[in-house]
Amino acid sequence: MVHYLPSTKKDVAASPKARCIRGVVFDMDGTLTTPMNEHLLMMRRDINVPDGMRTLEYVDTCLKGEAREKAHRRIIEIETDAMINMELSPGLVELMQFLCDNDIPTAVITRNARLAVDHFIKKVIPRQPHEHKKLFMFDPILDRSFKPTKPSPDSLLHISRVWGIPPEQLMMVGDHGDDLLCGLRAGSVTALLRYPDNCVFESKAHIVVDRISELVAQLSNGFDADMSITGDDDVGV
Repeated sequence: MVHYLPSTKKDVAASPKARCIRGVVFDMDGTLTTPMNEHLLMMRRDINVPDGMRTLEYVDTCLKGEAREKAHRRIIEIETDAMINMELSPGLVELMQFLCDNDIPTAVITRNARLAVDHFIKKVIPRQPHEHKKLFMFDPILDRSFKPTKPSPDSLLHISRVWGIPPEQLMMVGDHGDDLLCGLRAGSVTALLRYPDNCVFESKAHIVVDRISELVAQLSNGFDADMSITGDDDVGV
């Protein structure tokens, strides 16, 4: 077990070289927002993604020419339909307030298209009360145009370099195994936002919460992480 000290501004100032979480990176769908599982299932069905393959992996490696273009168009159509019901994850404002108060930077890694990301930033966040809007200062935001996508650690390692924060002092928060594999392969702490249908991914998480605001307690008080957990094996799609 590796002990992470509290990430509050006061504690970091008192122990500037201590191991703690100094940056938090989020997945978008099902993490920053409520899940869109029915749309993901529709996407796999409509494109005929084989069992055991990731949707984007299948489209980009197995389809060619017009078939690939048609699949990408269908993905955009489904993502656009899902945007209508996009809402913030319950408890997210509380977590973002803590991160803002303690000068902890935040970023996003998503396999969504930029269209969905822009909807989240320009439509969903502005619906929040004025005093909450300033909390959502994600930088950078990496959509699926950043290659390779999760579960590759490249996007998270890129953020580590941009911020100048070692990956072991970053937390990757997500609701899917690929979010956790991305974090583990980068050497970061992983946190799973658990739902009834994603418990299979718990074995790849250092922290498991049922509401995203529960991470405030972990970051405020410190926590122990089993850093022997590896991302060597896959955990399903």
